[in-house]
Amino acid sequence: TCIDVIEELSYADGSTGWVALATIFGTKGAGIYCGPKAVDAIFNGDSSFVAASSIAPNGKAERVDGGYRISGGFQFGSGSQIASWFMGGFVLHENGAPARTESGGPKVLMAFAPRDKVVLDYGSWDVMGLKATASYDFFFVDQFVEEDFLMDWSHRRHGGPSLDISVSMGHVTFSLGVAMRILDELKALAQRKQRQGRLTLIDQPTFQRDFGMMRALLDAARSHIRVVYEDWRQDAEANGTATLATRAQARLAACWATKVSTDVARFAYNAAGSDGLRDSPDNRLQRCFRDIEAGAVHRHVDENVLIECTQVLLGVNSPTLVLI
Repeated sequence: TCIDVIEELSYADGSTGWVALATIFGTKGAGIYCGPKAVDAIFNGDSSFVAASSIAPNGKAERVDGGYRISGGFQFGSGSQIASWFMGGFVLHENGAPARTESGGPKVLMAFAPRDKVVLDYGSWDVMGLKATASYDFFFVDQFVEEDFLMDWSHRRHGGPSLDISVSMGHVTFSLGVAMRILDELKALAQRKQRQGRLTLIDQPTFQRDFGMMRALLDAARSHIRVVYEDWRQDAEANGTATLATRAQARLAACWATKVSTDVARFAYNAAGSDGLRDSPDNRLQRCFRDIEAGAVHRHVDENVLIECTQVLLGVNSPTLVLI
């Protein structure tokens, strides 16, 4: 259902789909990991329960009586223009030094704060694509937060094992939705686009061949994503958490489907000729192109993730990234 909804929203508007996938993660995290005080404040308060978030551990947290002192700055707070809550990643410090996990890495906690405890840099989101996501930089001013407003990844308070899937599927379904929209925009344009002395674009055999291949690739990617993420969900429900191989297969599929989506977008942009070049509010084809290219560089679907997933499937290396 989540895949279908994000894809449909992204088809209608790329930025809307992106904000939905981003804020679902932050808002869901509050309900799963936070304590009763935080759940009540976030979900039963006077404001909406939309949370903008960044999981990068750019903040600092220190344990004090009754909770923690936190501070730090973060980038890419998608949905921050409408968010009533903000979440960021904070490295726990003890005795003046970062606390360590059993594996030796820094101990990271996620913390929530209401909008009036966060400062936004409204000039930080000057971009070519996904402009309407309002992904501003945001800063947690030095403040105290109670224990209930902290998320510890190792301690889930609510929810079943299907939540193991986390935010992973959102980025790829955004791309698939926008890619389907750009193909439909191109189809409409091709019916009227004609250069002097040539057939209308939609009647040209080479265009028909290439359009058919792009549509088939996109349909295959859409189907495959639904299969591998359903496998992940079933694995998690049966075993409490999905195996690394299952997660790697799904994340690999997400990287591949994102690549398919960018190939579709570039085909549509090139086939549109000068019509795709024009920057006007009603040129949905160009907006789709810019939105897909902006989303495709996200670290969740980048080349490093693709390589690490492949290494897991080949059995040649253990991943350094968290494949969730």
